[in-house]
Amino acid sequence: MNFSRLLTWLDVKRVIREVTVGGRKLPDGIVRISCYSDALEIGIQQKEQIEKAKKKLKDWFGEWYQEEKSVIQLDFGDGALPVEFIYGEEPSNTDISPRPFWEEMAYLEKRELDGETEFSAIPGLPLPQPFLSNKPKLVSFYSFKGGVGRTLHLAAFLFALLDRAKELGQTATVLVIDADLEAPGLTYWNRQESQQPSVSFLDFLEIYQYAPSDIVETLDLFAKEIKKAPKTDGRTTWYFLPACLKDRQLLDTPVLPEHLARNQDGWECGKAVFQLGQAVGADYVLIDLRAGLSEISSPILFDPRIQRYIVTTITEQSVSGTSLVLDQISCLAPPASTQTEEVDYYDPSLIISMLKPELKDRPAFADALVKLRSAYDLERLQISETDFAEELLYINGWEDARSKLAPSSIMRTAREWAKSQLKSSATQKTGYNKEGQLSEARKLREVCKQYEFAENGKGKGLLVTDPLKNLAAAFSEELPRAVSIGAKGAGKTFNYIQLSQFRTWEKFVEHVLKRTPETELKTETYIFPLLQSKVLKDDAAQITMTARDEVTKALDTDLPEFSPSACQDRIKEMLHKETCSELEWTSFWVGELQNALGIGYGSGQPNTLTYLNNELKQRGIKVVFLFDGLEDVFTEISSNSAQQSALRALIDLPKRLSEIRQANIGVIIFLRRDFLRHIVTQNLAQFENLYRAYDLSWDEESFKRLVFWICSQAGVIDAKAEEVESLSRDELNDRLEQLWGMKLGADSSKEASSINWIFAALTDFKGRIQARDIVRFLLHAAKIAIDHAEEVMLDRWATDRMLPPQAIRRAIVPCSREKVDEAKEEYPEFKRWVEKIADKQEKKIPFTLEHFDTNQDEKGILEEMGVIYEDREKDGVARFYMPEIFRSGLDFTPEKGARPRVLVLKRKALGPRYA
Repeated sequence: MNFSRLLTWLDVKRVIREVTVGGRKLPDGIVRISCYSDALEIGIQQKEQIEKAKKKLKDWFGEWYQEEKSVIQLDFGDGALPVEFIYGEEPSNTDISPRPFWEEMAYLEKRELDGETEFSAIPGLPLPQPFLSNKPKLVSFYSFKGGVGRTLHLAAFLFALLDRAKELGQTATVLVIDADLEAPGLTYWNRQESQQPSVSFLDFLEIYQYAPSDIVETLDLFAKEIKKAPKTDGRTTWYFLPACLKDRQLLDTPVLPEHLARNQDGWECGKAVFQLGQAVGADYVLIDLRAGLSEISSPILFDPRIQRYIVTTITEQSVSGTSLVLDQISCLAPPASTQTEEVDYYDPSLIISMLKPELKDRPAFADALVKLRSAYDLERLQISETDFAEELLYINGWEDARSKLAPSSIMRTAREWAKSQLKSSATQKTGYNKEGQLSEARKLREVCKQYEFAENGKGKGLLVTDPLKNLAAAFSEELPRAVSIGAKGAGKTFNYIQLSQFRTWEKFVEHVLKRTPETELKTETYIFPLLQSKVLKDDAAQITMTARDEVTKALDTDLPEFSPSACQDRIKEMLHKETCSELEWTSFWVGELQNALGIGYGSGQPNTLTYLNNELKQRGIKVVFLFDGLEDVFTEISSNSAQQSALRALIDLPKRLSEIRQANIGVIIFLRRDFLRHIVTQNLAQFENLYRAYDLSWDEESFKRLVFWICSQAGVIDAKAEEVESLSRDELNDRLEQLWGMKLGADSSKEASSINWIFAALTDFKGRIQARDIVRFLLHAAKIAIDHAEEVMLDRWATDRMLPPQAIRRAIVPCSREKVDEAKEEYPEFKRWVEKIADKQEKKIPFTLEHFDTNQDEKGILEEMGVIYEDREKDGVARFYMPEIFRSGLDFTPEKGARPRVLVLKRKALGPRYA
């Protein structure tokens, strides 16, 4: 039974349309089904097929179909609809495409693919023929509900487009059409202007439908009337076509957009507006549509040749209605491939308006995002957010709108769109050809190989990050005493090696703070790499050994060569002794410092910082000791109390040094972040805050600067290392477009922003990202571009960017797998968990802990690593999600409906641009 109640013959008709997909899938033998107020007619080819037809009616209507009476019983009173079988009819054409009307789209069925709705045009449902020219571009604004700021957003897009054209010194012509034929807000705005149009949109519809002469000639004459009322500003010009000239016109509308849509193939309305824009000479046509489920709007709203912006608030009515609209539009979703070719079709874009900070923090907002994303392909539905501004509640004309919109978030969104539409000549083309692109990709690949693993010691340059700046600035006049905390891959070993390469602290400070070197230094502060990772390769080991040799020369004593591995052995030997107090460990660590310099260690002298400091002062020597690779020695930090005690004593050294006035000893300890919770059992937040300035964490800006710096080291996209710190955020974005383009498709497509997509793909749900993942991602993207040039259409993108969109999308998988492999080596608990779930048939997200027999200790490790994230906002049940950087490598797949929730969680971590 496909219905709840049958009140009239219209309900019978609706059931028939639903089970036959709008009459396009008729059962075998039935050639026609026509429903009228007085009968249901079923046409069949042969009389013997009547029984099959009756069986179908029984399947569809159950007991409501009374075969003996040949009627369908209605539920209102004793009404019944007679059923008549007419045989001998020939098959009718059921391949007629539906027209862009709500009632015709309502009964199209979507396909399911791997548990997810496949958002692409219905099989056999042709998209409209592309416009024959790329000018003008048509942009429409629609809302399910009125009063949500739709018209304001159109105005902002208009002003942003005009401003962008003036900024670039380009000409631009825009036609604005008020197509809201029931509540024409822009038309009333424009009546404040001194110069009024002489024609209206209603006039256009009528003259196009009943053209008195050739349509081209008719449009030219109509365009001349529009151009009699220009609005100019420098080299930009725009025209306005009101809905009506007098209000009386709204009461008598014999021709509406739906009438044009009933002509020919159903797409005549979009074609008509396009032709009008051409006749006016417009570069863009902005169209304000009628709100609601109106056929006044549907011929434009369903047209995928038009950029469509749908504006909504997060009220239940607006979200539910907008979700319904998106679901219907998805019937005509263009193939995804068109988003990476020259753009002929567009996906809709969503703008959530009138937001207040308190609304964004409510679970209802996250649920609204999930609902909206679930209604259309979440990867292709772009969502922007604009804030509530009380001054925008009342607008009186174009200039009033312009001044009040200028500082608003609506204008910021509009400017981003305008920037994607109008490109400066400096950034429009990269100047590559395919061979040049391959050459650049090879250079990038080789440099990324050098910097992927710091222990190789291949990369010679130093990216001056905020933690390094802070370290240099804080300790420019005194020796450093700090703990630099960072996750695996954050750059601890890289910075350790680079500091060693400077050999003296003064040279490091001069480089970072860009100071002029002092010609005569009374005392140089030498850098002594004491404890280091056991996996350092020859080049890196040579750098640290050379730094230590400088100290030996300065001491002018005959010391045996210091051995980091011997130091590790002594630590392990100490760990195997009976329980040692932290005081004993402090004495041990100071003893290691003395031993490294051959000062007093093992000679009966006290192992104290004061003694060592006095000895160094007498010799006129200053030394900064570096510690790295602690994870190689303290492998059981989570459970071994001796190891915890040893490290507590070590990280207490900076504090002890601060108690010595004008110390000649400095210490920098590079510590893995997860070690902290096992070492610092009290006042952890206080400890982290003490060294927060030197924390090796990466945010969006440092991510961009690292990418640009890597490009400078590779000598690609004209990046220069000296520019890294001076470029603004916007300048960085512009320059990096030469690397990966503005979007993962053509710049004017509705694909995701390249920079946003990459940053989101590499971060976890707490917004954390690692330097190694960034470098590795670039490495794989370049490698894929080189090895699979044809598959990723390298030559298609050669003049636009260095790395093709498909190379970027595909790079996340090997990047994720390598991250998982490393994490298994780094975290034994994680490795055991991965082995435990390996045989599970269903590895889906979200999941519950019980599904994978995950205990609380494992949960803690997984959360700490960023592998899982707990979400309880839906019905209070704990469900766990995975960020993409782990999901691909662990072979998890999203359940139906999970992916919208993942994006909502990303938005919470990274902000609205990643929603």
